[in-house]
Amino acid sequence: MDKNLNNLFVISSPSGGGKSSLIEALLSEPNAQNLSLSISFTTRLKRSTEEDGKNYYFIDRKEFEKKINNNDFLEYAEVFNNFYGTERQKTEKILKSKDLLLELDWQGAFNIKEKFIETKNIFLIPPSFDDLKKRLKNRGTESNESIEMRLSAAKEEISKHSSYDYLVLNDNFEFALEDLKKIVLNKVSVEDFESRVTDKLLNKLLD
Repeated sequence: MDKNLNNLFVISSPSGGGKSSLIEALLSEPNAQNLSLSISFTTRLKRSTEEDGKNYYFIDRKEFEKKINNNDFLEYAEVFNNFYGTERQKTEKILKSKDLLLELDWQGAFNIKEKFIETKNIFLIPPSFDDLKKRLKNRGTESNESIEMRLSAAKEEISKHSSYDYLVLNDNFEFALEDLKKIVLNKVSVEDFESRVTDKLLNKLLD
């Protein structure tokens, strides 16, 4: 990463992994003034609880493809038949003045890491698939078919865990938030971070 740029963090999790709520809480911390969240572009439909320009920039597929052709994206990927992308100009502008947080799936996380080698990638690990299923149902926005599709994809996403710098267990909101604060706000090193994710849990999730 350019030495003149600030710190870049990427947070990933399976669908229903709780990353949006944790990120919102992290950004509201008193000592998070130097932290900004990058807002991605997406072609998926806006949920009733979301705001354009706050959660995502919601655009149609034609407009997204135009931005691809214009090389506007630092990275983009297709997830569950919808496109998501991080705009290059906005990202680089923020990084010149603040630390930046990106909320991406594993494809986006790996693409960013290739471009900015010093990026710190964080993966939120669920305590169980039952917990993920409950979160997805509680959204009230997913069909049973969509929930099963997302749960099926979760195993593949979790299988990428060894490529992440930090693993954060999201079994308890406050504990997970404390772990994120240590990483993003206190800049604890990979070596000094004590993850609560065990090999036993990972093996159980991937069995």
